[in-house]
Amino acid sequence: MRYQKYPVAIELEPFIECYFIWEGEAKERLDVQSPPNCFGAIVVNYSDPTWAYQNSTEVSLVPEAFICGLFTSNYHRVLKGKIGMAGIVFKPAAIHNFFNIRMSTLVNGRMPLELLLGSSSHQLLSDIKKGISDVNRTEILEKFALRYLEEGKKKLSIIDEAVDYINLHKGIISVDEVAAHFKISRRYLEKQFLEKVGVSPKFYARIKRFGLLSNKIAHNEKIDWQDVVFENGFHDQSHLAKEFKEFNKMNPSEYHQNHREMTRFVKD
Repeated sequence: MRYQKYPVAIELEPFIECYFIWEGEAKERLDVQSPPNCFGAIVVNYSDPTWAYQNSTEVSLVPEAFICGLFTSNYHRVLKGKIGMAGIVFKPAAIHNFFNIRMSTLVNGRMPLELLLGSSSHQLLSDIKKGISDVNRTEILEKFALRYLEEGKKKLSIIDEAVDYINLHKGIISVDEVAAHFKISRRYLEKQFLEKVGVSPKFYARIKRFGLLSNKIAHNEKIDWQDVVFENGFHDQSHLAKEFKEFNKMNPSEYHQNHREMTRFVKD
């Protein structure tokens, strides 16, 4: 199985984190868990159908082409057969900037791309299915994204800067500190965050911290849990465990074992 990230054109870097291609084959049902993250995405499936679930075992069919906001707890993709997906990973406020959609409507959900873009989504799906290589498919995604670039530039605001500021501090910063830095009210910051990002700035900072922490734990053989507590601003190990239970529905040790194993076949 192969999960490969690809860089974007320089002019798209303020809005897009990367493109990705995910290919492989699952002869038996494969349940792949992903931790919560701060990104939205457009994903196009060009192979066998996939399913997903979150916070329950009720599995639903994933649309062939969809747009989603950030996820606030872990979610699962269920794969079987031939795997082929291409996608755009957007920075936290970029989907709002490009498509003028209230992001709180996309949190923890996947909207069929057709509902947002109409017939142009059909063309994107068709082009990706006809793609002959990773390079070809990422070029198709980039051409699609560039069509919305000028609109995205017009909607850049101080909230995009606030997101970057929280990211710079790895989520370990208070809402009051962010508001004070940009000389805006806490109420304005919170209202605009719900519009452009989908969650409050406080919750976004928690997800950012947890996403970075999850990635570190998943990619390291040995973990010093006391160092993890200290470096990530937790009060103690019980605080860390509580955060893991809320976001990942398992304790830190379970997550470390499960995801250390997953990285053997999913590479980025």
